[in-house]
Amino acid sequence: MKYMKTKYILLVILGITFINNNLFSQMVKGQGIDTVYSFKPGTGQNGGQDPQDYPKNIFGFPDSTAREDFQASDPSQILSIGMGGEIIVGFKNLEIVDGPGPDFTVFENAFLNPVTKRIFAEPAKIAVSDDGIHFVEFPFDSLTLKGCAGVTPTYGNMNPLNPKESGGDKFDLSDIGLSKISYIKITDICQMILDNPKHPYYDPIITGFDLDAVFGLHLQIRYYESSVSSDNFANNGYFENKSEIRLSPLRNAKITVYNNLGSVVFSENSSDEIRINKTGFPKGLYILVVESGTDVITKKLLIY
Repeated sequence: MKYMKTKYILLVILGITFINNNLFSQMVKGQGIDTVYSFKPGTGQNGGQDPQDYPKNIFGFPDSTAREDFQASDPSQILSIGMGGEIIVGFKNLEIVDGPGPDFTVFENAFLNPVTKRIFAEPAKIAVSDDGIHFVEFPFDSLTLKGCAGVTPTYGNMNPLNPKESGGDKFDLSDIGLSKISYIKITDICQMILDNPKHPYYDPIITGFDLDAVFGLHLQIRYYESSVSSDNFANNGYFENKSEIRLSPLRNAKITVYNNLGSVVFSENSSDEIRINKTGFPKGLYILVVESGTDVITKKLLIY
């Protein structure tokens, strides 16, 4: 009898481990970035940098008016990075993973110049990182601009989840040997073109890269390995029983619960005690994410 009980517990543990692995490999529907980690504006044009527009003008979907024959320029939709400017963006609780084909798209306001019949391009180089410290740069050709962002027009009336019709410049993590990333660095390189009047994309009115949106195509929940022990977690206001979870006290915290498909099943911002009714959740494994300032703590929840 004792042997059977031990065997049963072992099977349960193995089952939970299997679910954990399955959870963290579940894909999330593609979406636009929602976080700016740093922004160093360059010189020249500064459209869209006012607080009334930035950073929401680069979150979510590309400008719906953008076309090959129309340069989108509304500051509520476009951020001018400027000559030599740099911005690092990403997602709060998600990471981009290597999947089939392109893994993310950078949308700029490149367009077909009706006078020269050439693409008016204001390029940027792209580098990515998993930890925000060590970045790997996508190789690019300085003349053809292959491998740069800011070269392919955006079709804002098309589905950004379909890279075959959305326009914008696509990037595949497998091209640089990475399996996942959390940070995308976009650095303007327009001066390179202005310094060379014989450059195929030379145009004297180039003023710097303009960011419309960045769309992740293959995403999954980013799991933080928290240094907070279970005891410390409890001492900082966490209580759980079979029917509910209570978090208190909280300071300007955001609490999010994801199911095993990566969908949000609970989300709330509060400075007071938060109660989560577990009885309304189907049985399964969940991830609780607590964000407070720069602190992020995650906890696995098994509801049975």
